[in-house]
Amino acid sequence: MEGLKGHIFDWLMELEEEKAANLLNDCEIDQTYIDTLFRMDSDIETYIYEVTVSVPLKIHREIHKYVKETSTIESAITEAGEADGIYVRDISWRPYLKSEHKKQNDKKAEKITELLTQDYVNKQIRLMNKSIDSSPHLALGISKELIETCCKHILKEAKIEINKDWDVPKLVKETNRQIDLMPFEVENIELAKSSIAKILGGFSIIAHGITELRNSYGTGHGHSPEFKTLDGIYIKLAVSASSELAIFYLSLEQLKKEKSSS
Repeated sequence: MEGLKGHIFDWLMELEEEKAANLLNDCEIDQTYIDTLFRMDSDIETYIYEVTVSVPLKIHREIHKYVKETSTIESAITEAGEADGIYVRDISWRPYLKSEHKKQNDKKAEKITELLTQDYVNKQIRLMNKSIDSSPHLALGISKELIETCCKHILKEAKIEINKDWDVPKLVKETNRQIDLMPFEVENIELAKSSIAKILGGFSIIAHGITELRNSYGTGHGHSPEFKTLDGIYIKLAVSASSELAIFYLSLEQLKKEKSSS
């Protein structure tokens, strides 16, 4: 499991809430960014989200039988959000048909396209940098998710079907195969393309390292009370690498649009 669902699942298992975790395993979770609140007396930012838990129709019809489990899941979502500096404004439960999975994936792909804007990337980078010292696990989680979002956007634009088993390094490799490095307005275009391709190839290795760090020290798994995270200098390295890759992908997309409209 990836993202928020995996984080909440691990949170529940850490609390030994196995029944709630098993229920969550059959569900899907989506989070929607709503707004950012700024405190007047400090530079602390609070990110407001709404969360939707999609439950298989068969289970949703008897959701009243799962009151304890749903309450436990909602508490875990709220607590996990607070731990990461996020305020969950609302949690809603909705039924879904298993046959709707593909439609839901298409909608998520559309959402990814909407997300990949300069404003979105700037907010994610700002949140990562603010979290390096206060919430290093959150910074690692966002660094991985930012790369994932950029890659899925580009692959969707290229009409490439994304395999659900692809991890982030694989997404980066497939994305680098699809992006058009043209136009170059320099001499020896082939050399320029080859050199840039080598740099991008190195990012798939970097993405693999970020994924491993996130899985071990980020928001992907529960940790014991004695858990110690990495020093900030290493978190900053991961944040810087993911930021540069995201900015490159976004800038390349914008350049292509400008060239095509001129």
